[in-house]
Amino acid sequence: MKLPAFSCRRHSAGFTLIELMVVALIIGITLTFVVISFDRDVDNEVQIEAQRFGALVTLAAQESVLHGTEHALEFGFDSYRFLVLTENQWQQPADDALLRERKLPRGISLELYLEGAEFDFEQPPDGVSSEGEAEEQPQGPRLYLLSSGEMSPFEVVFRHEDGEERFVVKGGITGKVEIEHE
Repeated sequence: MKLPAFSCRRHSAGFTLIELMVVALIIGITLTFVVISFDRDVDNEVQIEAQRFGALVTLAAQESVLHGTEHALEFGFDSYRFLVLTENQWQQPADDALLRERKLPRGISLELYLEGAEFDFEQPPDGVSSEGEAEEQPQGPRLYLLSSGEMSPFEVVFRHEDGEERFVVKGGITGKVEIEHE
């Protein structure tokens, strides 16, 4: 039996234009959600770092009042560390896991304002060698937390290089620490 010359059955190889457009639409929607969720994770990481910093400053201020000791917070271009005044010398607290030196997570930077003056942390300070080890001199500016409950007025702005949100940790002379979201 012979088939007529005008057969309805065609065997085509490939995809139709509508199928390709549907696949492109699905890929576009998926990428949109991936980018949005990535931005939220970056901003969440900045928020967590700002909250950690605020909690640690509050803890150190309370330690100063409770134990009658003077504390300081020394800033580097990518880190900060707490110091305690013992025998007329500033030293890192011995065996204190909470008030240890902290490095900022990759991509997070800070802007520091102490008593209204801004400090630029674009480059490593002069006291840092090529291996990244600090010499005996201070790394950078200091925030003082006194046993009277007072502290140096400050603002520390945390941001991520890939995010748009900023979190500002503020402290006043009375020792009150606040976190603002911008």
